[in-house]
Amino acid sequence: MKYDEATSFIEFVASSGYKVKPKVSKNGKQSSRRTTALHHLCRRDSWMCSNNWLVVANWLFDIYDGIDVNYTDKSKLTHFHVACKFGRIGVVKKFLELGQDPNLIWPEEKRSPLHLAIERRQREVSELLLRAGADPNSVDNDGMTPLIAICEYHGDVDLARMLFEFSDKKYRVPVDHLDKYKNTPLHLALNYDNTELARFLLEMGADPNLADGNDGNNGLHHVCRMGEGNNGLADMIFGNDDYKPLPINAQNDKGNTPLHLAVKSGASNMVEVLLRHGADSNATNKKGMTPLHLICKKYSDPTMLNLFLRVNEELGRPVLIDALDNNGETPLIWAVDRGNIHSAEVLLRRGADSNATNKKGMSPLHLICKKYSDPTLLNLFLRVNDELGRPVLIDALDNNGETPLVWAVGRGNMHSAEVLLRRGADPSLGTPLNRICSYAYHWVELFFDIIDGRNQVVDINARDSAGYTPLHVAAFCRNGNSTELLLRRGGDPNLVNNKGMTALHLICEWSDDDDLAERFFAVNDEIGQRVLINARDNLGNTPLHLALSQGHRNLVGLLLRRGALTEGTSPLHVICKRDQDDGLAKMYFEINKELDRPVQVDARDELGRTPLQLALTSLLSDAIDALLANGAALPSAFPTVDDFRLRFNPEKYNENYVKLRVASGILVVIKCLYKHGYEMDRTDALKIMKLFADFGLYEKSTSLEKYWYDDEKFAGKSKETMVMPSLSLYDLIQLSPKEAAKRVAPADYFKFECSMKLYKFTKEHGEACVLHLCEKLSRRFFLGWALECFMESVHYRLPALCCDMIIEDLNNQDLYNICLAATGQSS
Repeated sequence: MKYDEATSFIEFVASSGYKVKPKVSKNGKQSSRRTTALHHLCRRDSWMCSNNWLVVANWLFDIYDGIDVNYTDKSKLTHFHVACKFGRIGVVKKFLELGQDPNLIWPEEKRSPLHLAIERRQREVSELLLRAGADPNSVDNDGMTPLIAICEYHGDVDLARMLFEFSDKKYRVPVDHLDKYKNTPLHLALNYDNTELARFLLEMGADPNLADGNDGNNGLHHVCRMGEGNNGLADMIFGNDDYKPLPINAQNDKGNTPLHLAVKSGASNMVEVLLRHGADSNATNKKGMTPLHLICKKYSDPTMLNLFLRVNEELGRPVLIDALDNNGETPLIWAVDRGNIHSAEVLLRRGADSNATNKKGMSPLHLICKKYSDPTLLNLFLRVNDELGRPVLIDALDNNGETPLVWAVGRGNMHSAEVLLRRGADPSLGTPLNRICSYAYHWVELFFDIIDGRNQVVDINARDSAGYTPLHVAAFCRNGNSTELLLRRGGDPNLVNNKGMTALHLICEWSDDDDLAERFFAVNDEIGQRVLINARDNLGNTPLHLALSQGHRNLVGLLLRRGALTEGTSPLHVICKRDQDDGLAKMYFEINKELDRPVQVDARDELGRTPLQLALTSLLSDAIDALLANGAALPSAFPTVDDFRLRFNPEKYNENYVKLRVASGILVVIKCLYKHGYEMDRTDALKIMKLFADFGLYEKSTSLEKYWYDDEKFAGKSKETMVMPSLSLYDLIQLSPKEAAKRVAPADYFKFECSMKLYKFTKEHGEACVLHLCEKLSRRFFLGWALECFMESVHYRLPALCCDMIIEDLNNQDLYNICLAATGQSS
């Protein structure tokens, strides 16, 4: 039953005048053991519930109006307890008049009637219970007294005052009683920012020096944590001689003193009060941070900082302005790190060390240059130090050997970098030029203008930790103007990075920008600087190899015409290892023919493979055409399954969709070989069939048996997915193998797989579809070879047409088995 329905029903029953009669035993006694709706309501209700529950309770008490029987459930929760909780003053009074014990404990939670009344702020009932002798100090399972319950649940000061007012010598209220979490009533009141209740508790003698069980905060910690507006509480603490000596520098579990917390909460008046009462302005917490650290970390407005320094100055107490926290950070470093510019200026004018470093070796100048693109803080920092006549170590090195200039450039804070350069920062320390070359040409040009104007010298070929020179960086980032400028200023085009790569390697690997390459060669030609065009990196690759592997056609042509050699692992091998079949091999032959340079078309790599063998396993039909047209020898045998598995590594390719690529690609390659006079024998045909088996192209998905192609979602997507301009995937699936063979060539399947259109289907649908297409596209190949083998197996006693009809409806797996049987093999 829903809540509204339940309450409506209860209201109806109550308004009808219905009364529950107590059960009477055979001997005429009324039984009090009974679980009623009031018991259930009491258990469900909490101090956070709405007053609607009170209304429901009133209706239920009208129904259970018998006072002579105190109904008790199994947990010994009574109607008396319930009446106290819901404020039924008349019912409570009658129970007490009948001799009910006001301290009757509900054993399950060890809660007294007074606990229950106070939890729901039932003042009249609470007073009645106290006057009847209720114990104001009873403790429940959570270690809570009624006073602690007040402080925890609602903070009703009048109710707290009542507890003290009606307690007597027998039941004197212990104002500092600890709950199970080691919190006193004062801790709870302060924790909930209840200043009025806290003030009352202090008046009643609460000890502010006790530490709580949460963070180890005492009363003064809590007052300071609460921020501005609580000076009255502080005055009460400081003004009471009973608390002397006051532990004004007591530390909580994090090592924070009240002064730390006052600073963090922004309670400037409290900060002054604490300082004038003897708070230690240099005390450190567990992070080693003084109040000054916290001020400089937290506030951009210097008001708190000025007050802190002024009061300490008035009191004649020195402040450790360069104190180090556990990370070696000074207050100035914190101010700079947080961009608190005005605080930084105050500290500098108060004598803060502008060159102090943290544990990472970073000075304030390092941090400014690391964090801020706006040079305002940097200019102020340098200007104030100039005014004070204090030298700033502008080329200081941090633990990684990096200067402020390197940090500024590395973070793209180029305006700060400009300021540093004009102030005389060493341009050679830490290779700042290398980083500048990754930015716009304007900054590279400005860099040289500044150092030229100051007659400074920079190592134009300085290497960074990766071995990159400025020229490497400019070439990698395709910064043509910067590349030219560096070359004209002495940049060496033949220096290598840690991978053995020259600037030309980087141009050829990462860019198809033949303009940059042409400009690179033109400038070097103009200044008479030789470029090692055939330099090999650590992997043995020349710039030509990299351009070929990335398919950068324009660069390939440029490099060949500039004299790039084809020794060792030939460029043809690189071309034939690629995924793309884009006519690069044909272009390679054409350029070499134009240059009248012979090409070793059957050269072998370190594993003894020819370019044609690689092209076959890569399924590159255009490359195969180009190789065979230019004199490559026809293969003596078709590649093995292992060759294809090595090429199409499942970890690199989606194993599901690579099946369609392999199935269609092999048939495309076979057709290409046939065109050039290749004659396939049965051994090679079986090799291809075995490849189909090993690649799982015969597998039958359970989806095939469930007519996956009729699934509504698949059908909808497949109708929108075009295999060819005039044929959708859905329509192709409906075609018979013979009809499909007429309309769709293996090359069309191959192009379809490369289009990635199958990736939009679910894994289950995609797998079923791929297997279906593999079966369909290779059908003619399998039938052709199986027909010959079948006729042989029946000793040619049946005509070809009859044999064809017999095997026509067999699947490819069965056709493969026929071929195996003809050779005495089995799958």
